[in-house]
Amino acid sequence: MIDDGDGSRNADRPKQEAEGTTSARESMIARQKLIEAMIDNNMRQLKFDSAHGGAEIERAWAVREISLRGDDPELVERLAEIDRRLARLEEEHHGLVAEREWLNKSLLEFDDRAAAARRFLI
Repeated sequence: MIDDGDGSRNADRPKQEAEGTTSARESMIARQKLIEAMIDNNMRQLKFDSAHGGAEIERAWAVREISLRGDDPELVERLAEIDRRLARLEEEHHGLVAEREWLNKSLLEFDDRAAAARRFLI
């Protein structure tokens, strides 16, 4: 038991301190998971950038070949496939951006709540 200053004992204080420590640990773990999700999102963004850049290069090649050789059906189909791939990549990119915005907002809200809780404890 802990003396609360006037000689009386507070039997609940160790339990409250233990709960506070558990809560702080859970909060730290939750924040870490948000950060790990942000890192994963950034990694997927880099993969997207690489795939998109490659598809753009392939598209430029196909357009050049069509302009040199005419409307070769094989090349026209190849260009159409590249355009479909680029469209899928753009959809993926929109999802990555939305996820990143949500993660950023969630982390800011998380940190704001933690800062507010610390102010009340001081």
